[in-house]
Amino acid sequence: MSRAMVIFGRLKDRRQEKKVMHKLLDIVMITIVAVMCGCGDWGEISIFALARKEVLGQYLELGNGVPSHDTLSRVMGMVDPEALEECYRQWVSEILGNEKQGGEKRDNLSIDGKTIRGSGKPGLKPIHMVSAWSARAGITLAQLKTAEKSNEITAIPDLLEVLDIAGSIVTTDAMGCQTDIAEQIIRQGGEYVLACKENQEGLYKEIEEYFEYADAEAKQEDKDEIGYSQEIHEEKNRGRLEKRTYELIEDCKLLSRFHDFEGAKSIGRVSSRVILRDGNIRSDTRYFIASLSGKQAIGQFAKAVRSHWGIENSCHWVLDVTFGEDACRTRDRIVARNLSLARKLALALAKRVPDKVVERYSHNQAKYTSLKKRLFLAGLYPDFMIEILLAGA
Repeated sequence: MSRAMVIFGRLKDRRQEKKVMHKLLDIVMITIVAVMCGCGDWGEISIFALARKEVLGQYLELGNGVPSHDTLSRVMGMVDPEALEECYRQWVSEILGNEKQGGEKRDNLSIDGKTIRGSGKPGLKPIHMVSAWSARAGITLAQLKTAEKSNEITAIPDLLEVLDIAGSIVTTDAMGCQTDIAEQIIRQGGEYVLACKENQEGLYKEIEEYFEYADAEAKQEDKDEIGYSQEIHEEKNRGRLEKRTYELIEDCKLLSRFHDFEGAKSIGRVSSRVILRDGNIRSDTRYFIASLSGKQAIGQFAKAVRSHWGIENSCHWVLDVTFGEDACRTRDRIVARNLSLARKLALALAKRVPDKVVERYSHNQAKYTSLKKRLFLAGLYPDFMIEILLAGA
């Protein structure tokens, strides 16, 4: 916790010094800890801080007691979101940097956007955040807000700029399938797997037709000539059976639009067939352009495509269901943005607590303790709350 306090303690306080009653660091840390313990609005955050004043006072100054809910909201609305995001990135960089020592350095980085629906108001759309998710660490690496009257296409290059993607595979949805983005990923030393849909109509049609050609080639030696490889995954989960077929073609010299993408070396197709519990069958086919090649390419491709859903299932879904992000009616756009980061930080902290620590507070049910229950335990037991904070120290 001390390391996090050092990092977030560098935030600049915009208030008039003579009128300051509560330290900025105290307010920021109270917000982060309260969100981590399941608080959803400023009233709950203030009540939580009053209830945990003795514990928080061991780490924070709280010279004039606990700030009111109005003070907490007002001051968090004065914190520069970009400065707060920079502190978050530094914290993530340090903890991941320690884990990289002697470990696997290749990562799958998923980039996707999420609208904070509760931040909208008449005449003003809700803010839209673009985030980068680490599949290996299971945490958000960074986030940026898209500009007004813009979209993810303009935000992704700025997000990539603040990330160390060297040696990692970057995945995006169809919005990120842009030649400029591909060029930047290669320039920064990364690889990419970009989903391709009708927004790239010419490329999409070429990829679709090339795989149809491969389907028509029954002989394996003919497929070998175009660098064709395949990997099939089957799994049964919650009463449904899913079969996913991953295919890659490396010889793409006949595709004209393919060569517009810097570093492109292959095209991919993922066909999924799901048999639901009621017997209904659902099928889906997706296409990709990638910079992967070689014997390990098909395995890397399959892992990258599958890992991309982590940002939806393990981040965006959790923010809405566990933290109630969409239900939070914070109209102040700066506060909404800062609270979004606090939720991602709380998510990262709660995930990092070892199971053996969770077992002590969940009556030996660590493997059955969901993230939501971890947050509940943090609010219930002050010692467990501190354990979570120390996990990211």
